[in-house]
Amino acid sequence: MSDVVVVENLTVGARTGPVLSDVSYRLGAGGRLAIVGESGAGKTTLALAALGVVRPGLRRQAGTVHLTGRDLFALPERARRSLRRHATAWLAQDPAAALTPTMPVGRQIAELLESPSPARVAARLRAVDLPDDEEFRRRLPGQLSGGQQRRLALARALAARPQLVVLDEPTAGLDTVTSRAVVAEIERWQAELGFALLVVTHDLELAARACDELLVLHDGRAVDTGPTVEVLISSRQEYTRRLVDAYPDAESEPSSSQQRRATTRRAGAQIGDGSPTTPSSTDGRPVLRADDVHAGFGTTGVLHGVSLDVAAGECVAIIGASGSGKTTLARSIVGLHPPSDGRIVIDGTAVAPHAAGRGASERAAVQLVPQDPFGSLHPRRSVLASVARPARLLHGESRTRAAGIAAELLERVGVGAADGRRRPAELSGGQRQRVALARALAARPSVLICDEVTSALDTTVAAAVLDLIDRLRDELGVAVVFITHELGHIRRVADRVVVLDAGRVRESGPTADVFDRPRHPVTASLVGAVTSLRATLATAPPPRRGPETAHLSTPLGGNP
Repeated sequence: MSDVVVVENLTVGARTGPVLSDVSYRLGAGGRLAIVGESGAGKTTLALAALGVVRPGLRRQAGTVHLTGRDLFALPERARRSLRRHATAWLAQDPAAALTPTMPVGRQIAELLESPSPARVAARLRAVDLPDDEEFRRRLPGQLSGGQQRRLALARALAARPQLVVLDEPTAGLDTVTSRAVVAEIERWQAELGFALLVVTHDLELAARACDELLVLHDGRAVDTGPTVEVLISSRQEYTRRLVDAYPDAESEPSSSQQRRATTRRAGAQIGDGSPTTPSSTDGRPVLRADDVHAGFGTTGVLHGVSLDVAAGECVAIIGASGSGKTTLARSIVGLHPPSDGRIVIDGTAVAPHAAGRGASERAAVQLVPQDPFGSLHPRRSVLASVARPARLLHGESRTRAAGIAAELLERVGVGAADGRRRPAELSGGQRQRVALARALAARPSVLICDEVTSALDTTVAAAVLDLIDRLRDELGVAVVFITHELGHIRRVADRVVVLDAGRVRESGPTADVFDRPRHPVTASLVGAVTSLRATLATAPPPRRGPETAHLSTPLGGNP
């Protein structure tokens, strides 16, 4: 077998302690290895090490990494960069990091082609299910949805024909149809080029579908390895079983709290603890209403007459293909992308289209947790300071009181005190997502807009975040707009579903009705593309054996 990557006894540490401890694995040409584990387990650190990269604030303390037979950390920095540039491709969890913000889409593809032409650029865009028309090729990355940015970054990563491709959460933020298309495209390219594939993911169904081998990380140690299906079905490791048990299933029943709220609304009664039920069941007034909203980029329309209402304590999920307008709608509601027509009504009062024209109480009332958490976190402030800021600016809290509020909120979303002293770049993607949620909650909103907040979270942390959202709705009456591609999560938390397609509402209704009896072809396509982890494991072929299969060494600190 031709080894592309060999990692032996790798230990990486920070000031606060080890991030990786004695991790080993081998990955051969054509092999496919998935790395899974909770947020902060060291997944991205391990993946970056395969490229000879150690992030600022971390230090390689022991072990070696060989890439195509060369000891990466024994090479001079210039030689290491050259090898990385010619032999590898990296698709980061934040796709914007791989894109030049001031360069049009078409040029971002053309610069990597040996013989660029409009036809070849268009073909590359079509290959990752992106529009290939001239208007789209002129757009800048900031004018794309998160899913479109990810697919553009993927097209760039594969254009250089690398020997090793490292994908960090490659389907995060993608709808079910696009996610399956991206996986199929990666498999097609691997069959053609024969590169080794290393995938960092929290999506166990993706790991089972796309990777032959699995490495489970917990607190920086490899605690489980082996053929993916075998590990997920019959692992004796308690931690692995816990990840599998927490995985969301689109066919699962709604949560008990969701069922209770649905019963309460139908009865027009009180919620279990005696607090008032949602306004929609009493006076009929929603806490948030979007009326006939139109928005776009220049002359290109993105939203075409979208209307939406959400009552206090209610969760309305918005689903749709990448580029359907979900994020643009969220940004229009909070005033970051002012509508060209229509209006936004908060607590019965129409607010200014642009956030700058809204008062402090109006800005505090509706908070967005963005798909890219870097967008709401200052890179040079500590996490604690970033979370405390809304309490100070929007509610006039003292510095001490705001810091106390921030510490409490960080604890509620599962971020410890030590991590609160760090800067955003020192945290994992999942940790940053939870910090962004805590920052939004510091504003004490009546409406929380969650744009793919679980897309970068492992199953156990995502479950905890969903439980937190449920508690906020029950205890505080917070209304939630939940944008996601993970239909299993919608089953768990959403009362109603709105389906967007090409900037228009195609279908809406109670969650069970929309999922179980879809009326529009777009809805049927999204729901039909969902494959449960259980079904994938039941139908998965046996792992490939032979010269192209990844080989994992027995991890130190774990069980074989």
